[in-house]
Amino acid sequence: MNNNVKEKVFILFAIGIYFILTSCKWEQDYKRAAFVSMQPDTDLILAPYPFNIFDREARDAITLSHYSKEEIKNILAEHELSWDQLNSDWNLETEDEHFSKEVNYTSHYTQYAYDTEIPIWIYGPKWFENGVYSDEIFQQHIPSIYAKILNYQFINQIPLNALNKIFKQTDEKPEIIVTIVVDQGGRQLYKAHNGAYPFLESLSSNSTYFKKGKVIHLESHTAVGHMAIGTGSFPKDAKIFSNEIYTYVDGKVNHRPVYQGMNQNFNLSELQSASFSDEWDLSQNNLPVIISQCYANRAAVGMAGHGKEYKQIESSKQTNTPDADYVYWQDAKKLAWSTHSNAFQLPVASQKYNLYSFYLANKSTINTHFEAKNPIELLSKIHHFQASEYQVKMDGALFRDTIDETILKQNKHTDGITDLAYLTLKATDAVGHLYGWETQEAKQVLKATDEEIKTIFEFLQKHYGDKFVLLVTADHGAAPMPEISNGLFLTHETFFAKVNELLPETERNKVSLVNWVTHSQLSLNQNLMKQYNITEDMIIDKILSIRVKDRKFFRKIWKRNEIPNVSF
Repeated sequence: MNNNVKEKVFILFAIGIYFILTSCKWEQDYKRAAFVSMQPDTDLILAPYPFNIFDREARDAITLSHYSKEEIKNILAEHELSWDQLNSDWNLETEDEHFSKEVNYTSHYTQYAYDTEIPIWIYGPKWFENGVYSDEIFQQHIPSIYAKILNYQFINQIPLNALNKIFKQTDEKPEIIVTIVVDQGGRQLYKAHNGAYPFLESLSSNSTYFKKGKVIHLESHTAVGHMAIGTGSFPKDAKIFSNEIYTYVDGKVNHRPVYQGMNQNFNLSELQSASFSDEWDLSQNNLPVIISQCYANRAAVGMAGHGKEYKQIESSKQTNTPDADYVYWQDAKKLAWSTHSNAFQLPVASQKYNLYSFYLANKSTINTHFEAKNPIELLSKIHHFQASEYQVKMDGALFRDTIDETILKQNKHTDGITDLAYLTLKATDAVGHLYGWETQEAKQVLKATDEEIKTIFEFLQKHYGDKFVLLVTADHGAAPMPEISNGLFLTHETFFAKVNELLPETERNKVSLVNWVTHSQLSLNQNLMKQYNITEDMIIDKILSIRVKDRKFFRKIWKRNEIPNVSF
């Protein structure tokens, strides 16, 4: 065998080993995530092929997105996609650096890197060693990190042995810990727009920086990620395992958003784990100020917990009555901020932030992609408002005003009791869904987000000096826009229809073989299966046979007993 042949054989062997190892890696990621996320009645775990999106039919509008050729080429190369193929598919016929394309919708929920790789910055020189760290870290570690610097035993605490090197030895406690979540701010967003986030880039060398944090659970969704950051729990324990749950009733697919109970009532009991805020507040006799702000309630609640509705666990030694924390979100129909008054309270400052009034006041200084002549028109374009600099600037201003109102003016920033303030800057998520995180629209919002984080940092320095901790992270990433990745889109309507083809035709619009499904977990109607002699293997084969554009949609289906017990 000559040297050329030997070299080719070696290369083919290396390629084969690479694909075996990467195949094992994605399966290991899915199985580990499934173990910590499965609900008591979960029967199957669903894994799509990369870039495929399994979601409800949310594509009711086409959006014109704008791109930089240089950035889009880098994104395509990152995901082993072809610029020539995209150029051909889109019929660009242009040599211009910038171009536009009508696109539809993308999402996030998988265990692939574009959904799960997240950065974590922790600033607090008194408590943390600066450095760039490659250690494995999850969102669930965050409350335990806070507990360690506060010398507090938290019920959901997880071991930090591998992270001990990041802590400095001190008995001093911060006056405030601020957590900022850049929604959909996974590593894919920052890699796509190098230079668009100078403050966070500088923070990377001036903080404890984990460049490859990991979303360890299913699903990579807002509700689940924020629950993990707020409680330190996994979905199997907290019971928050998706943004929504889908069922099939009387021939129609229904979806129930998280925290929505019977008769559309708000239901905090769905969150079955204590948050760090729940426990810390009680342990300090309700003296800490707790703030949690996001325009989406599923994020604000996941970080803060239960407020006044918190029911102490049996092992807790505290006997205090919980109080109403400042936890609030947007009521889009009223273009105002709202809360669940049984458990939480609104800061007075929120009254200043009517969405339409804010839009008018800032219209001359913000260059954006929509206009609204009156409140009704803004209501019809609410998703575009939330996907713009307007939302970013409103979020930051209200958050600072709330800290000023509830802490600074009450002189609680010098009382020696650590306050907890959580903020989700969610415009990055809205623009990512509507326009794609690859776009110039997303770059504009990322720039505004970075500037707002810098403003908050300077605000904290002004009022707290060096007595604060600031942690910045994400709840998840997102898939490339299907028009870019050639990914497939499967609706839940099509999914239910395909699975129910196993039933007699006369029964398909009445009942379903699926009790419920999210995007990655599925519960089967065992009684109906028994009635019609339908096995689990038959359902798995049916799901794996689903094709979109003549391509298979699902890569793998695991039975519950195929998910191994995982330890950390």
